[in-house]
Amino acid sequence: MAGVVAALSVVSDLARGHPQGEAVRACLLATELARRAGLDERRQGEVYYGTLMRFAGCAATSHEIAAVFGGDDIVVRARGDLIDPAEPGEALEFLAGLGVDAARLRALGGPAAVAQLKAEGARADCEVGADLAARLGLPEAVRRAVLDSFERFDGHGVPAGRAGAEVAEASRFAAVGYAAVMFDAVGGGDVAARTVARWSGRALDPEIAAVFADAPGELLAVSSPDDLWAAVVDAEPGPRRAFRDEAAFDEAMAGFGDAADLKSPWFTGHSRGVAALARAAAGLASPADATAVYRAGLLHDLGRVAVPAGVWERPGPLRAEEWEQVRLHPYHTGRILARSAVLGPLGLVACRHHERVNGSGYPAGIGGAELETAACLLAAADAFHALGEARPHRPALTPAEAARVLAGLPLDRAAVRAVLEAAGTSPAVLPSLPAGLTERELDVLRLLAAGRTKPQIAADLVISQSTVHTHTVHIYAKCGVSTRAGLAMFAMRHGLAARTGPAGAEIN
Repeated sequence: MAGVVAALSVVSDLARGHPQGEAVRACLLATELARRAGLDERRQGEVYYGTLMRFAGCAATSHEIAAVFGGDDIVVRARGDLIDPAEPGEALEFLAGLGVDAARLRALGGPAAVAQLKAEGARADCEVGADLAARLGLPEAVRRAVLDSFERFDGHGVPAGRAGAEVAEASRFAAVGYAAVMFDAVGGGDVAARTVARWSGRALDPEIAAVFADAPGELLAVSSPDDLWAAVVDAEPGPRRAFRDEAAFDEAMAGFGDAADLKSPWFTGHSRGVAALARAAAGLASPADATAVYRAGLLHDLGRVAVPAGVWERPGPLRAEEWEQVRLHPYHTGRILARSAVLGPLGLVACRHHERVNGSGYPAGIGGAELETAACLLAAADAFHALGEARPHRPALTPAEAARVLAGLPLDRAAVRAVLEAAGTSPAVLPSLPAGLTERELDVLRLLAAGRTKPQIAADLVISQSTVHTHTVHIYAKCGVSTRAGLAMFAMRHGLAARTGPAGAEIN
């Protein structure tokens, strides 16, 4: 499990605009801090996984951040991580750097409204990350640590404003680990040491910061081994965790795919849908590839988080530089997965889902015999499923329309035949709804998860806004979540996500 989670932690590095491997470096440092602080192996293990998973859900609010700050959610996160938001001067300088002047701040509702947006965003990110920790079967203490990722020792964090020992222990160690390696990357060891000292007693637990201050150079060296990925696997405290069984592994990978799909409401449920279709097609054309193509399908779009949400949500043609960013997302997927011995073979399939048999695809432009059967099946399944989903620049196509478009693409003919046969013969079975949801609540849930507002939902379903509100309260209670991102994760996990775009988009 350690190698898999460490590899997938790169998703959060990319989503936050940080160097790949930062989460692993923070994990090594925080775990060593825990050892030096005298924690037993069980608590060290909680620090280890709590640090790796700290920002696992950080793609959850990419859409909202892009909508508020102008499209590039990655830049917003990267800059925001380098300031102390509790310091008014730093916060204002940060906003000014994003082009938020006094007039724009008033338009957003003022400082209080911006603070509320931040709290809501933190809650969503943490809720999604905690959901992933639970799917991995990690201890409750790890889940709690992820929920406290944006809390501060001085009580000025979000979303709950917990302080001191109220903040989960593993989260307090992770905070020091991240602060140290983050500022080491941008300014070197001296800057890291000064920042940890300056943040001590504010964002950071002073006792843990003091452990770092005793030997900053030595601890930073621990976080920078020659082989980072081997070192983090070796550093796991206590008995090494493993996945309970194959089904548990698949569900965990589905969770990470779901979290990546949160990059934009346009992608809700995409990875699961592609994976299921690709597996069904493989069952017809190449049964030996069915498991691998399914798992590659779950993870094929992890690299999407490296592209700003504003690019994915552009309603018109992409600019040249934006197109280059899009062309690289399968490459990022491949590099993420290559860091794990377990995931590496899946990455060889997943990174080729936009390649084409005539060499016109991306990112590598390979074709013909270089494309193995599994990659061809995944490419055809991804294209067909995407055509049936709404996008900013077009409505969803009907299955018949999608089939006609798919047949004209430079894809492997046998793979296309298998995908179309799988799509056309799969029975539409309606299982009982989870969590005691009613059919009407399902209608509302799908629209909420897609980013529609309550007035829009009322208009779509021809019901009153008060009725929508009542359904919404019941839905959140039944699903056990409190944010749109959490609801979208629930919908994807249970196969309930609709093929719709976000608020204001045509629904087909």
